Amino acid sequence: MRVKKSPTLATRRGVSVVLISICLVSLVGMLAISLEGGLLLTERRKAQSTADAAAMAGATDLYYHHYVNYGVDAGGSAEQSALTTAYENSYKNDGVETKVEVFIPPRPNSGPYAGKASYVEVIVTYYHTRGFSAIFGANKVEVKARSVAVGKPAAAEVGILVLDPLAKSAFNAGGGAKITVNKVPVQVNSTSSEGSIAGGGGSATAPLFNLTGYYTTSGGGTFNGPIRSPAPPMPDPLRNLPVPDKSKLTTQSRNKKQYTSGSVELEPGVYVGGINASSTASITLKPGVYYMDSGGFSFTGQGSLRGDGVMIYTAPGNGNADGVDLAASGTVKMTPQTTGIYKGVLLYQDRTSTVAASVSGGSNMDLTGTFYFANAQLNVTGNSNFINVGSQYVSRTLNVQGTTTLYVDWNPDGVGQTRLITIVE
Repeated sequence: MRVKKSPTLATRRGVSVVLISICLVSLVGMLAISLEGGLLLTERRKAQSTADAAAMAGATDLYYHHYVNYGVDAGGSAEQSALTTAYENSYKNDGVETKVEVFIPPRPNSGPYAGKASYVEVIVTYYHTRGFSAIFGANKVEVKARSVAVGKPAAAEVGILVLDPLAKSAFNAGGGAKITVNKVPVQVNSTSSEGSIAGGGGSATAPLFNLTGYYTTSGGGTFNGPIRSPAPPMPDPLRNLPVPDKSKLTTQSRNKKQYTSGSVELEPGVYVGGINASSTASITLKPGVYYMDSGGFSFTGQGSLRGDGVMIYTAPGNGNADGVDLAASGTVKMTPQTTGIYKGVLLYQDRTSTVAASVSGGSNMDLTGTFYFANAQLNVTGNSNFINVGSQYVSRTLNVQGTTTLYVDWNPDGVGQTRLITIVE
């Protein structure tokens, strides 16, 4: 007896083969996505880390050559630094497995920093060889990452910075003095419950007060503006500002220079023992760096003091040594340098010196630039409206007294420059 095969069974077997084949393709596809997708995500993270590190390396090089090349990679060292960093992260730029592109400045139409000096754009590409995903194609999968970094000096956005971490009355406004900071915050790092004090009719006005500790007022004293307390302390933005190199400056005097009358024009350079002018002496400072070696800079009396494009560095030591003392009733007008390492810095005292500085005057006094006394007290006193009394204060402690309004008119191009090296895109 002959048994016939069921046509339905044969059809079912054929359909099963097709369904199994489709399922296998789907399973392999899912396997490709799960396994290779994870590998690609890992490689994407590595690519981004490499791009960031390479861009930062290039930006660091641009910063350290800024005062020679001013943000232009003239010798190609910034590009080479970026490529070397990428190479050390296994991106060898062979065009087969990896590719590294460095653009200084960033390419046209590449974003907000396109064509700008001091910026580095890095694009890295990894060519992933397919495994399971070869069922979707034979071409390698590109994994790309991009980063943009900046390396240049930039102004610290603070009008007054008081660095002492513990002192009571680290920032003090009293005696009727009124100090106004324009555009940027006041920062006081003291953690004391009375780290900032306004008393005796004194007041301080600013867009924002960042106080690491707390403040008190008495006798009609006020703080005018939003207060953020407690706020994190701010590091010294000028901590990397180098000390002038005496060996590269002309020694102008080997003994303390003292003037009491007449008109004198001084050259930049080293003044051993410092400079003291009083009575009716009138002093004109030519542009440049004035280094007070083992001495201070003092100008008091009825004469005049003028200097454009100057930076006065004092190294008075400690104890009872002379420091900075500007207390003239005559005309005093000084501006800082507008280019170079000391751009925007008018007064700069040795960071290890605790000798206090004093600036006192009135409408006769017009000073712009940063007053930098990292380890000393800065005393500012006014007896009538100042035209300008500096553009930024950075000091260990700050004491403001007098019967007038003092203006700290911050300007990003008129204050000391801090190191800015960071990722921006």
